[in-house]
Amino acid sequence: MQSDGGFQRKITLWQLIAIAVTIQIGASWLFAPLATAGLAGPAAIFTWVFGALVFAIMAIPWLEISTALPRTGVSVRGPQFTHGSLLSWMNGWGYLVALVTLPPIEALVALTYLGGQFPQLGLLHVVDGVTLLTWPIGVLTATALVFVFFLLNIFGVQLLARATAWLSVWKIVIPFGAAALMFTAMKSENFTEYGGFAPLGGSAVMHAVTAGGIVMAFNGIRVIADLGGESVNPRKHLPIGMIVGGLLIPLAFYLALQIGFIGVIDWDSLGIAPGAWSELASSNWASSPLVHALGAAGFVWFGTLLLIDAVGAPAITGMTMTGVAGRTAYANSVNGALPAVMQRLNRHGVPWVAMLACTLVSLVFLAPFPSWYQMVGIVSTALVLSYLVGSPLVMVLRRTAPGLDRPVRVPAVTAVCVLAHAVAVTVIYFAGWWTLVNLMTVFFLAIPVAASYIAPRLGWFSRTTGLTIAGTFTAAWIVLAWAGGWIMSTAGTKRSGAPLGDLAYIAVMIILVVAVLGAMWMASNPDGKKQTAASIWLPASLLAVLVASYLTDTSGGGDKILGDTPTLALVFIVGIASAWWAAHSGYETDELRALLAETANTETDTATTPSSPQSSSGDSAAEPSLRP
Repeated sequence: MQSDGGFQRKITLWQLIAIAVTIQIGASWLFAPLATAGLAGPAAIFTWVFGALVFAIMAIPWLEISTALPRTGVSVRGPQFTHGSLLSWMNGWGYLVALVTLPPIEALVALTYLGGQFPQLGLLHVVDGVTLLTWPIGVLTATALVFVFFLLNIFGVQLLARATAWLSVWKIVIPFGAAALMFTAMKSENFTEYGGFAPLGGSAVMHAVTAGGIVMAFNGIRVIADLGGESVNPRKHLPIGMIVGGLLIPLAFYLALQIGFIGVIDWDSLGIAPGAWSELASSNWASSPLVHALGAAGFVWFGTLLLIDAVGAPAITGMTMTGVAGRTAYANSVNGALPAVMQRLNRHGVPWVAMLACTLVSLVFLAPFPSWYQMVGIVSTALVLSYLVGSPLVMVLRRTAPGLDRPVRVPAVTAVCVLAHAVAVTVIYFAGWWTLVNLMTVFFLAIPVAASYIAPRLGWFSRTTGLTIAGTFTAAWIVLAWAGGWIMSTAGTKRSGAPLGDLAYIAVMIILVVAVLGAMWMASNPDGKKQTAASIWLPASLLAVLVASYLTDTSGGGDKILGDTPTLALVFIVGIASAWWAAHSGYETDELRALLAETANTETDTATTPSSPQSSSGDSAAEPSLRP
């Protein structure tokens, strides 16, 4: 495990909070109030509170991890200490997929608001009812914007932190102003009539956590943990930044917007029948919800300021997430999952090669794809995947490294970590069948990458064997994805004429995943067998959740095989079993032994070196002794 020494510790507590706020107030605030109301009705208010509670629980393990292992990309590199390279790569792949999609999505949102208000710019057109960027004007403008994100990042983390710190103030003031104005024109009947407070049922409240953009709203909790290697005082500042910037500020912000939005809804202006909450995403307000809401409230004059923020806020978030994606690719490279060239830093201490690679890959997502209302579910669920490794990390390290310095310790560690893990599994389940099918199709492509590159590099088996395993699986996987008929279907339903039924689709998917992991295990040397076995719990858990989602899916036009309540209980049991399996699969890896040995040497050197006068006070005195 290589060092974080090239990174510069320059991010202050205020800047950590600002970065978290910047990440979370991007595209979500522009569309989430409408999306969440369309999924849960007025009960969307409870969805935000429920989402905050869920993320508070899921974040608890990361409070211990981020302070015990304060290093850049810890969410990706952490499993290397407890389960080995394969799990670390699968976790990193899921997180990286989510991150590289965020900058182009933010660019798309900014240009959608701009193009929707100024159609003469020629940025947008509608194809089959879906608003897309035009070619060449729209796509090339978005491409240029994504490259601007990259250029601003390569000049250093301090520039990024300074820019986001002050721009975050603007991003907060305008939406809060919009919420305040909407509060003055609210209609109480919107909360009680038109189907009541929860017209779409209690389960809709939980489904909206992932499908309504709430995951993106609170994801800054985990992103702060990834900046541990660049924080001035990580052990003191990371917990505060996660709670204040990642949870409390976003909750107040989104609650105000949600309540104000629901209160000013005008059904005639929406162009749908009163009480048709589920049709909000296809209504007249769908392209720019808050601009229309302010107009309905009688504050058209505020629309200009809101439009500026609607373009600027996603752009700032896209810039920030470009930096996070580059650091995640860097962490994957440190783990050996990506080529070593990804670790090259420029004179500002920025992993510019990794960042450039992520930028180029992200441009693929500027091709026509479904609307934000569908893509947000996929990206949000991919972000939640990375929370699944938090609890196992804590529990395994408590067993294998009991002497590790932990400034923050999780109380009742087994009960709390099992709960946090089960909650994360349940949130993934609530993403729904269409989202999970699309996400799992992309996620499991991590396995052939591991077979063809990581395993041969680690000496588990030959490159020829790896390419054979990877090529066979990939070919079969592509055929399966086409035959299933669900992949990237713009209507969110199965493609007509798909030759494979859903039950057969799941069965073949499970068979292929079991086959490729089994082939890797059989072909591997003892070390490869051990690491493969330690990683199986993650794909097994995800496949179990996919099966549970199938049992309650109605998008194909059929009835639910199992009711919501028993299925939810089943998923929670799967989460508990997954936590137990993950905790007992971990072991003392070579990387952990190296870390503990280096820590012991560092402590010995510190004890024999006279203290400098400057070490008695200030943030520099709290510089952590643990570095990989």
